[in-house]
Amino acid sequence: MNAPRVAAHVILGPREEPFLGALLASLEGAVHGVIVNDNGPDPSPHARTLSESAFAANGRLVVDRTPFVDFSTARNVCLRLHRERDAGEWVAFVDADEVHGPPVARIAANLDRVPAEIAFVDGYTWHFFQSPDWYTSIERRMAFFRFGPAVRWEGRVHERLHGIDGRRIALSYVYGHYGHVLTPRRHAEKGRLYSSLGQEGAIVAADALDAIDPAAYFADKWPILLPFHGEHPTAVRPTLARLRVALADQFARADALARANQPWPRRIRNVAEAANYELRWRGRGLAPLARRLLA
Repeated sequence: MNAPRVAAHVILGPREEPFLGALLASLEGAVHGVIVNDNGPDPSPHARTLSESAFAANGRLVVDRTPFVDFSTARNVCLRLHRERDAGEWVAFVDADEVHGPPVARIAANLDRVPAEIAFVDGYTWHFFQSPDWYTSIERRMAFFRFGPAVRWEGRVHERLHGIDGRRIALSYVYGHYGHVLTPRRHAEKGRLYSSLGQEGAIVAADALDAIDPAAYFADKWPILLPFHGEHPTAVRPTLARLRVALADQFARADALARANQPWPRRIRNVAEAANYELRWRGRGLAPLARRLLA
């Protein structure tokens, strides 16, 4: 049986994406092509990174410049292009601030082993926060879904996939989400965008974006941060090395704030939380199908 064809869908906005190059590098050997909706300004801040990717060099990159309306509209552009180009039986669901590890190529190559009644293959993500040395949680995350004629995204923000039926399977595979490693201002700007699309919640005023106090702004996060003792995916290490220089003060402040806001009872609780996360994602490897997909 031929290996299934997989295309990754990526949406890009007006802000620079420091992890985009690492994401694309991490997908080499895993997906056959990448479909991008770049709704940033002209010239795009992403043009160079996209053009320097292996997918561009091999003619396996499709870039659309449709203006941004909301998140589902942006993702539906990728679905339309996937359909028009007959881009494959599976879609890799990725964001520009996520970076995969080597197992993703094995999973993608084995998607032909997934029974027809399963439509979604999930992994898990470390959610790094204000430093690559701390994370908030390890959460289940959709990694692949079957492409079909009726599949579509709905919802202006926190969009959901519709028009596809089938069960989910989760694998004992974890990769990195790095968006919240970047500056507090970037975090606040994202909140303002989501609010403009209808998400409820407090936002930072535009004239206060340059005066954010991370100690207060992230007060609910410092007590729950968990120290990261693993290895970052290979593809992201050069990017993290650059950020450790550019954001050295921020990373040091995050380390100090996390330690200062975690008295011993909290630390003990966090050790238990970290163990629970590890057991949750590693335990998925007990399922026979999950083992076959990672073989």
